[in-house]
Amino acid sequence: MTNHRIARFATILLASATACVFGPKRIQLTTAPEIPAAQSSVKVSSTDNGNTKLELVVQHLASPERVSSGATTYVVWVLGHEPSARPQNIGALRVDPDLNGSLTAVTPLHEFELFVTAEATQSVTTPNSKRLLYTNVSMK
Repeated sequence: MTNHRIARFATILLASATACVFGPKRIQLTTAPEIPAAQSSVKVSSTDNGNTKLELVVQHLASPERVSSGATTYVVWVLGHEPSARPQNIGALRVDPDLNGSLTAVTPLHEFELFVTAEATQSVTTPNSKRLLYTNVSMK
């Protein structure tokens, strides 16, 4: 092989390996019995500055007030695996009239639990209800 071909082969190999390691992946969330029809997945990827981008999509979501008394919205949380970690509210699901919801957010965490709760307001700082959708995410 010539030096040009070796360099080209190495570049292709490196690009393929990088795509496999750092490319986006889709994870299904577990659904609680309170919302049995809901289906959800999150697409996770690394950003250019090393954060984790989350693109959560939920279908067939019951209205929050049917799931938890006094709830008006669904809040999405991340919780790091460190013993001192506290849940962080990363936003509310935008739910359309067909009961499909979505949220795009970024977190500096690379290994964490992602979960959704039904809450009275989107500005809560601590989850007040049961985890309705949940999964673990690892970008390492």
